[in-house]
Amino acid sequence: MGDGFAVSAEQIRAHASKVEQIQARFDAVKSASAHIQQDDQAYGLLCGWIAGVLESRHARQNELIDFVAENLSLAAESLRATADDYESLDQEHADLIQASGGDMP
Repeated sequence: MGDGFAVSAEQIRAHASKVEQIQARFDAVKSASAHIQQDDQAYGLLCGWIAGVLESRHARQNELIDFVAENLSLAAESLRATADDYESLDQEHADLIQASGGDMP
């Protein structure tokens, strides 16, 4: 039989918090990128075409940022649910052992 493993629900929750901090950075990037607009005057007559190029890339970039932010949110949510599951199972098993008359260290 193997040695088993130990899981710290608090460490899992701490990791979920770190993931949420990264997600917040993506939210800040999206907020900053919202200020990019197609403005043909912004680059002058010679480089006015750049605004259109940047606008199309900006739209795709927003889609990617939304996708990553959503996945980070789902990951953090899943990590917290995993921590809750571990704690719940540990408590259930401890209750079963105590109910059977056994002592847990």
